[in-house]
Order: sequence, then structure tokens, then C-alpha cells
Amino acid sequence: MSSRDELEGRKLIDYANSYPDDFDDSDEDEEFYALDDGDYLLSAKWRARFRLVAQRVPRRLQRYFVYYLLGFIVFLIGWLIFVAPYLSALRKEYKDMSSTPHDRFGLNKRPEFEGLVQTKRLEAWHLPRGDAKLVVVGDVHGCKKELEQLLEKVGFQEQRDHLILTGDIIAKGPDSAGVVSLASRLGASCVRGNHEDKLLLSLAAANSATTPSHIDNPTLTLAKSLSTSEISYLQACPVILDVGPIGALEHVAVVHAGLVPDMTLAEQDPFQVMNMRTMNMATRTPSEKREGSPWTKFWNHYQKNRNADEEKWSVIYGHDKKRGFTVKDWSYGLDSGCVSGGKLTAMVIGERGEHEFVHVKCDGYVK
Repeated sequence: MSSRDELEGRKLIDYANSYPDDFDDSDEDEEFYALDDGDYLLSAKWRARFRLVAQRVPRRLQRYFVYYLLGFIVFLIGWLIFVAPYLSALRKEYKDMSSTPHDRFGLNKRPEFEGLVQTKRLEAWHLPRGDAKLVVVGDVHGCKKELEQLLEKVGFQEQRDHLILTGDIIAKGPDSAGVVSLASRLGASCVRGNHEDKLLLSLAAANSATTPSHIDNPTLTLAKSLSTSEISYLQACPVILDVGPIGALEHVAVVHAGLVPDMTLAEQDPFQVMNMRTMNMATRTPSEKREGSPWTKFWNHYQKNRNADEEKWSVIYGHDKKRGFTVKDWSYGLDSGCVSGGKLTAMVIGERGEHEFVHVKCDGYVK
């Protein structure tokens, strides 16, 4: 028989090597994977104690412990990345608001502006008495139909109530001339907004001898569509309307955009009063941009911390449709984006300062 025949006739088991019975460990034994004592961070004594404790704790509680541990780790990471920096910025902002900076906005003398009424005091007979109401309306922007609907909804009576407009009653909407005519006919008070200011400045530039007569732009076109009496009405609108004390609201002022709280009305920068949205708390510098804190944050902080014998001021304003209708303790933002399809908002004030807010839906004329 050949050697090949001999190999084919043998069983496969015959080819397996044989090992001594005392070979160390099989890879099927747990000891095969076990670590030596020197490979552990803890000694065998402490490992035994931990195993003993683990055996006494129910598995459900062990799982809960793992869940809580993971939750704590996530919370800690979130705190360090998001919450702690936010609280730090908040503390700094509060510190800035509570201190008086050496160099701050408003220390320099304000320049005089020709053809501009800085402040005007509301005549006393316009203040609400008895059933009479003071109706303050946010940015109308030429939406005459919605203004008429709002006045009807609040039950406005021309001989009894008084209307105040927070500026930007013109531009963007379909009937700016109609709004100005209606406001003038009703004897409404108003403040100058940034759109009224732009229109009046454009008109003054067009009438200047040094300005080319052919100059034209949408604002100037709008200005030329208004009558002389309507232009005069807009020119008489002050930048700040000092309404005076009204019960629980204490002292009320109406502006288009905002006020810097630690300055008198005469010291206010008219451009910022018509345009501000935010404020740098460290320098008290207002800005028409959106970077920074809302100016109303400092305004309300300032009023809250005034001495008990000092009169607090409430300010009613418009201008900021992005933040929209916003009510704080001493500030009331009424621009709810009517011309963009939002709402037209009125603050209706009674004799004791009690007030409510009334809205009408607007069609929307611009994006």
C-alpha cells in the first residue's frame, strides 16, 4: 500500500496534536481572560468590597445610577458650555446697569436741529377723565382702513377721547395721505418717527437752493403727494410727547423708538429717540442696530431701582416690529407689524392708569 493510501485511510483525529493534561488554561475558561493583580487600578481587597456592595444593590437601582450619572455628565457639559457663560454675561450686564460709567452717552452737548420739535407737553384737557380714554396706536404706515377699524373697535368718540400716534404713520402702506388727513381731522397727537423725519428732510433738501430741482426718490414722491396742511401736521409732531402723570402708570411719555433713562427729555438725542433698538449697557450708548441688549431692559431696570420718592416713567413706543407687541413694567411696545400683515395695536388708557390692549388684523401690503 502506498503512503498516499495510508494517509487517506487515517481519521482526521489522528492528525491532531496531543497536549499534556496539565497545560495552563483553555481559552474556554474564564481564567484565560482574567487580568493579573498588577493590571488593576484597585487592589484585590477593594475590588472584593465593591463586588460585595454591587451584589447587595438591586440591578434596577444599578441601572438608575448609570442613567443619573449620564444625565449629570450631560448637565455638567451643558452648564459649562452654555449656562455658565450666559450667567456670567448676565451678571456683567446687571453690574453695568447698576453702575454709573465715567464716560457715557449724553455727556456732550446735543446739537440744535432746525425745523424739529424736541419735546411737547400734552394739553391737560386731553388726559382721560371719567369715561374718557386715551388711545395710543402703534405704527400705522399708511393703513388707513385698519386705523378706522381699530378706532371703531375701541369705541373711540372724537368729542370725548384723544388719539396719540407713535410715529411712522406714513410710508409703505396704501394711503399715507389718508392717515395724515384722518389724524389731523381728529385732532390726534403724534410723535415724529424715522419715516416722517426722512420725508421732512427730503422735502427740505428738495426745496433748498443748492439742491438740483430734478432730484426724486420714493420718499420725496410721497412728500409731494401730501397737501401743505398735511405737511404742516407732520412738522408739528414732536420727537417726544410728554403726556404727564396718569394714575398707576405714573409719568407717561410717548416716543417712536426709545429713550435713554438717565437723561432728561431735553438732553435726548432725537435721532436715537426715533431709531434706537438696543443699547450698550457699559456706555449707555443706544443704537438702531439689533446687536446688544434691548434698550427697554435698562429702562425697566432704571425705573425699578429709583428711590421711593422719585416718580417713575412709563414709555410707550413703536418702531420695532421684529420684537413686536411687547409689554414690560414700564415700557409698552405697540408696533405689531400691521403693514406686513400683522396687527394694528392700541393701548387704551383710563383715568387711573388702568389700560387694555386692542388689536385688529391687517391685510398686509409689504413683506
